[in-house]
Amino acid sequence: MSQSIRLRNVEPDDLPLFFEHQRDPVAVAMVIFTSRDRAAFDQHWAKILANETGLIRTVVVDDAVAGYVSSFERDGQREVGYWLDRAYWGRGVATAALSAFLRLERTRPLYAGVAKHNTGSIRVLQKCGFAFAPPEAQLDADGTEDSHITLVLTG
Repeated sequence: MSQSIRLRNVEPDDLPLFFEHQRDPVAVAMVIFTSRDRAAFDQHWAKILANETGLIRTVVVDDAVAGYVSSFERDGQREVGYWLDRAYWGRGVATAALSAFLRLERTRPLYAGVAKHNTGSIRVLQKCGFAFAPPEAQLDADGTEDSHITLVLTG
């Protein structure tokens, strides 16, 4: 069965769904993330939506909000990130959404941090042209390895 996957601007009605997505304990464990309470979530998203240098799109599958894809500046580098409701994992949605987003976000190099054990997300990034960053990019600021790895898109 074919599914329609598209990106659109974030709308206010998307935020309650994004809030619920980031509360899923399986997803939280996959990305090594601490869920935000409602107040912290609202504050975080107000900052994201006010950031004129960021690019963010809602992922829509058929007519349902499935998640989002975004890019932003961190420590002088442009990064990409995405979050999908677990109901859409393993269906090609992340790869299709990220591929479409990369036609909008043309900054290169473009970086992505991912939990080392999140093989599904690593595979999505690789399908979209990302490669593992050099070893020196795999270290925390204090020089120690952490639970995440960095991939980079150069072309």
